[in-house]
Amino acid sequence: MTVTTRGSPVGGNDSQGQAPADSQSQPPPTQAQAVSPNPSTTEPSPVSPPAAEEEQGQGDSAPALEEEEPAFPHTDLAKLDDMINRPRWVVPVLPKGELEVLLEAAIDLCKKGLDVKCEACQRFFRDGLTISFTKILTDEAVSGWKFEIHRCIITNTHRLVELCVTKLPQDWFPLLELLATATNPHCKFHIYNGTRPSETIPAGATLADDELFARPPDPRSPKGWLVDLINKFGTLNGFQTLHDRFMSGQALNVQIIAALIKPFGQCYEFLTLHTVKKYFLPVIEMVPQFLENLTDEELKKEAKNEAKNDALSMIIKSLKNLASRVPGQEETVKNLEIFRLKMILRLLQISSFNGKMNALNEVNKVISSVAYYTHRHGNPEEEEWLTAERMAEWIQQNHILSIVLRDSLHQPQYVEKLEKILRFVIKEKALTMQDLDNIWAAQVLS
Repeated sequence: MTVTTRGSPVGGNDSQGQAPADSQSQPPPTQAQAVSPNPSTTEPSPVSPPAAEEEQGQGDSAPALEEEEPAFPHTDLAKLDDMINRPRWVVPVLPKGELEVLLEAAIDLCKKGLDVKCEACQRFFRDGLTISFTKILTDEAVSGWKFEIHRCIITNTHRLVELCVTKLPQDWFPLLELLATATNPHCKFHIYNGTRPSETIPAGATLADDELFARPPDPRSPKGWLVDLINKFGTLNGFQTLHDRFMSGQALNVQIIAALIKPFGQCYEFLTLHTVKKYFLPVIEMVPQFLENLTDEELKKEAKNEAKNDALSMIIKSLKNLASRVPGQEETVKNLEIFRLKMILRLLQISSFNGKMNALNEVNKVISSVAYYTHRHGNPEEEEWLTAERMAEWIQQNHILSIVLRDSLHQPQYVEKLEKILRFVIKEKALTMQDLDNIWAAQVLS
């Protein structure tokens, strides 16, 4: 059986029963973009596994000891690399296909603690696994595949969840990012399969919250397959492992906290109240305390590392989402907003240029969010504590304009971010004569 999109044939025996690409142009493989078919290619060219890349995360390189590398299906890895990197890419998702074989081999090595001694397994994590799941979960081509292919994709995603749970204590960033993709209710795969019922919650069953880790929040779009993935994570002791990882406090930093909390800050609406109370309320209390206890030097270092991924925003947003699932946590949500502003102020006061740029990004993110909530007409009971008026008041009371006008005005991108803050302050009628004096003085000095 050959499976294609829009009826386009895919040549070659090893393309049978795979999830193929749609018809678009091919960007670099890190972007899961569908590509145009290449009818002249009927057989894949045999390829050797590409050379190992430099270390990208914890535990992804083999030790220097001279010992035999653990067995791994190298032929399947080479075939997968070839198929997913063709102009007309194909992801082998059917039973006994390359993706399944590699996943099961990786899970086996991880359970034995041998994956870190296998360079091919580590490369699979970094490249083949990441590219494959990014394509089959987020690409536009998802809507063109038959039910059988979707069923195979969710089966393989269950294996991915098992792999992620096995590696959870080791903070392996590529796997945590894939877990976030797999649990994102807004990814193409879960949107397309939004009406599928859950298989872990039988129809008509009235199971108590403490018997489940997740349940559909909306019967009109239950996203049952996502519910099943979350329940799979919990059944494998994933939530307990996650809780214990946080509460140990060992080797935590902003990047690790963001990567660990992101998957569940996204799918928080699907988590049962029991799950949030038992596994996340202690984390919601612990994380701000941990971040507040960072020294100025530690915070400076974190700010440099945060340049591209807005980890602080991700952490606060995720914690707020999780806290909002529990009745009576309005004060907690408010305190998280106050804490976010406190951290931004610290970054502005102590940081070098890069740290200040990140802090300005955070300020503008807050400004954008309060502008959104101000113009949204929703339930008054769901109103955000941090309003545009309170944000303008915070800027004024903490002399934010004075701080950011002190230096770096020769940097266009810095001035651009400062301009957004100024426009907001003017719009909220919060600009003072002292602010005008500071702006004038800054122009003269620059």
